[in-house]
This record gives sequence, C-alpha cells and structure tokens, in this order.
Amino acid sequence: MQTFQDRLDAVGGFGPGFDLVRLVLCYEVMVWHCIALTTGGIEAGLASPVWLPFSLMVPMFFTLSGFLVTASALRLPLKDYLLNRGARILPALFAVTAFAMLVAGPLATSLPLADYFSDPGFWRHARNLAALVEYRLPGVFAGNVYPDVVNGSLWTVRWEIGCYVMMAIMVACGIARRAWMVPVLALGWAGAWVVLAAMDLSLPGCAGKLVGQIFGAGGLLYPYFLGGATIWMFRHRLPWHGGIAAACVLLIMAGSLLLDGRHWHEAPLKILLMIVPSAYLVAWAGLQKLPVPRLYRGGDYSYGVYLWHFPVLQTIQHFLGFDQWWQLLLVGFLPVTLLAAASWHLIEAPVLALRKRQARRA
Repeated sequence: MQTFQDRLDAVGGFGPGFDLVRLVLCYEVMVWHCIALTTGGIEAGLASPVWLPFSLMVPMFFTLSGFLVTASALRLPLKDYLLNRGARILPALFAVTAFAMLVAGPLATSLPLADYFSDPGFWRHARNLAALVEYRLPGVFAGNVYPDVVNGSLWTVRWEIGCYVMMAIMVACGIARRAWMVPVLALGWAGAWVVLAAMDLSLPGCAGKLVGQIFGAGGLLYPYFLGGATIWMFRHRLPWHGGIAAACVLLIMAGSLLLDGRHWHEAPLKILLMIVPSAYLVAWAGLQKLPVPRLYRGGDYSYGVYLWHFPVLQTIQHFLGFDQWWQLLLVGFLPVTLLAAASWHLIEAPVLALRKRQARRA
C-alpha cells in the first residue's frame, strides 16, 4: 500500500493540494463568521447538521501547519526556521492592524475623530502588532449585531506562534527527531488539558498567564498541530489511502448529524476524538492534485483571507446591516478576496522574497 512518503515522492516532494485546502478552510471560517456577525453568535451554526466540519476548520488549519512546518523545522537551522515563520505571519498582521486602526476605525467609530485617536483604547489596539490580542477600538462597531469586536480572527495568532515556538523547543531538545515522542507529547498534552479544564485551576500572576497560554481556551490546538506533525514523522509507515480518508469523512459527518453541536462544540471528548481524522484527512487531501481556481493562482491568499475578512465584514455590517449570513457573504466575498490578494502581492510576497534573498546570501 502506498505510504505518505511514496505519495510525496510521486508529487515531487510538494503537496499540490495544500493551496486549495487552505482556501477552503479560510472561506469556511468566513462563512462561520458571517453567521455570527448577522445573528450575534454561533448558536445558529451549532444547531445546523454540518456544525462539526465547521467547528474543526481552525483545528484543521493547525494540523495542516503541523504537517508542513515540521518538515521546515527539521530541514533548516533553528534561526532560519524562526525567521521564516516570522516573515510569513507578521507582515500581514501588521497591515490588518493598521487597517483596523486607521481605516475601519475612523469610518465606523461613534466618537469624534479627535476623541477616537486620543483614546487609550486606540493605542491598546496596537498591541496586536506584538500578537497581544486586543479586539476593541474606541466606539467602533458598538452598534453592530456582534458588537465591539474589530477582528475576531486574531484569537488564534498567539496559539499559532506558540506552536512555532513549541516546535523550535522540540528541535532544540531533540524531541522532534524521535518520531515516537511526538504523538506521546500530543496525547499527554491533550490529557493534561482535560484534567486542568476539569479542575478549573486558577493561578495568579505569570504562572496563571503561562498556564493560560498552554492550557487555555485554545490549548487543544497544540495537539492538533502535533497531530499534523505526527503524520509527517511517520510518513514512511502511514498508508496514504482514499478509503481511510473516506472513513474520516464519514466519522466527522456522523458526529455532526448525531451529536448536538450546542452541547458538544467545546466538549473535551469531541475535541480529542477528532484529532486523528482531522490530521489524516488534511494531510491526505494536501497530497492530492487539487486544482486551484484561476483567481487564486497568483499567490497564497489564504492567510490574507483569514486575517482580513472579519474587519471587512464588520465594516459592511456597520453600514448595511444585513440580516442573512449569505447576503453578507455575497457582498463581502469580493472585497475580502481583493484585499487578501493585495496583501499577498504588496506585503507578504515581497517580505518572503527578501527573506529568501537574505538566506541565500547567508
């Protein structure tokens, strides 16, 4: 039976389907947020028969990242790996933060502009430049159906950075070169998260912040990241097979149809059970020859779509106030995609090209 490594060899060492997988996941997130921004929350989405695939979209992003980033971390010197990760995620984060503060904010604030720019909350929002997430801007989107939140997509940034740092530590300690330790770490992490969540442990000061970063609301994104890393580490042994992928799809859809998302969305058991099918399905699809629509062949717009869609949709809601999620999606699709393309061509790609030139000179 063909293994993941056999498939990698067959496609030249690069997963031709990952670009489309990323696009599907980021537009899924956009649909989910359209529901939240028109209804005031995600309860309507959780009540739908497809709640589980949508609730797994962010974890699947992390499994995809774990699969690809592990290869990079094991191949590159540690310094270059960290610089590459920073060059990939920080420039677009800077741009979307500046857009929120200097464009969306002045357009949508209920305050006089002088008060808006002098408010301490304006400068607190700049903490997003350091991935210290701040959702509010003074008076911005206060009257929206989903009020006050400027960019809800940013909640994952610190967990993403945490995964990259965790992988760097694993490489430095030699854990990443011992394949068996990666799934053990994933299972141990997930088990510790369940225990601490049940204990509702609250610690003061820096200890509390550290525990919150490791085992907080997004703490189970780390095991999903490690799930993708596990697929990479065992690629020589794991079968790459459509039947297994189909079983993963059936398992996810069965859970979505049989379980009530309003009760199971944050249940630790559901989150733990979905790590394996999510990791396998993402890695399997990424090695398929999936065609990317012509509109997206100029670059990797997925990260831009993920970062930019929330403030754009909130701005549209501020002025137009749609009641139906599909109306917001139709109106927001083009401006979000165009901004993501501009972000790639004007900001992300030039920074990555500069980083590559520096790496070649070094």
